[in-house]
Amino acid sequence: MFIMNNIIKVGVALLFLALISVPCIGELTSIRAGGTVFLGEEGLDITASGVVDGDRIGWWAPGSSVTSEPTDVVTISSPDSFYVSPSTFSGKEGLWYTWPGKIPVFQVKQPKISIRVYDETADFDGTGKWIPRGDAISFRISSNVFEANSRGGSSGQADVVLMSPEGAKYSSVSGPSGSFSLEGIPLTSSLTNTGPVWSTGGVDTGTWTVRAELSMNRIKDNLPDIGEGVSETMEVLIQNVNPLIKSDVAIEIGDSADTKLPVKEVTRVITPLPTITVIPKTPLPTVQKTEQTPVPVTTMPNTTIPAATPVPSEEPPVTTSPLPETTQSPIGFLPILGGILFMILVRRS
Repeated sequence: MFIMNNIIKVGVALLFLALISVPCIGELTSIRAGGTVFLGEEGLDITASGVVDGDRIGWWAPGSSVTSEPTDVVTISSPDSFYVSPSTFSGKEGLWYTWPGKIPVFQVKQPKISIRVYDETADFDGTGKWIPRGDAISFRISSNVFEANSRGGSSGQADVVLMSPEGAKYSSVSGPSGSFSLEGIPLTSSLTNTGPVWSTGGVDTGTWTVRAELSMNRIKDNLPDIGEGVSETMEVLIQNVNPLIKSDVAIEIGDSADTKLPVKEVTRVITPLPTITVIPKTPLPTVQKTEQTPVPVTTMPNTTIPAATPVPSEEPPVTTSPLPETTQSPIGFLPILGGILFMILVRRS
């Protein structure tokens, strides 16, 4: 009996030690020694590393040696409800150790979050675009806070804030699988896809806004910076008609599943726009300048134009008798020549 009682006592002691050394199931506040914590988290239990109220922890900047003095030292208060203050730990991400014991306490990381709106019916990313009213929508959250799942908890880490065109905030939506809560969404990986949780057949038409917030341990309240504690706000236009269609034949098509708006009968069908194929520009061929060949000149043959027949004058022409020409007889020349010869002979004699 004595041996049995000792065995039972040992078993109870081992069970107790196991319970205090393993984080509580269902909680995201219990941090194992050297586990990851995020800026802005509050209410954390970091006692698994052995720290108590008043202990100091140290941080070494990248590139420095842990054998030297730490770059920064922080005194712990309330280790069972610890706050990872952004003002204290921002810019000092990485492992923190007990000082001077140098036992890993936790590793600080900066949280990140973003969201996209996806049309599951037509299979395209509808963020910032038009989604046909009636299609099923999913939310895709990108975040590194999914690493908190290693704590063994099952609580959700993110909320989706959905606002209607009139400014109403939705805490849940309805989809093919029924109602889906937009609060406390568990992050399963670096990209968490909710699946088609929102059927838009009966929603108000117009521009909806969507953003994601890290609700885990009040990160969004303590670190409301865009892209860290909360995501950038995205828009999506939900309506029946493609806003790119400007033709007057485009009309709203009624949705028989619409429970909020009256069903509209279809009187005309929207004619889809023809697909325009863009042909790449082909460079024009280089035009080489060539010398011009002279055009042969055609020579027209000379044609004699007959003279016009003179028109007789009304007055008769005056007839003039030509004067007789004077002619010299060759006989008058001989006496002169003879006289010249005679004078020459006389002078010689």
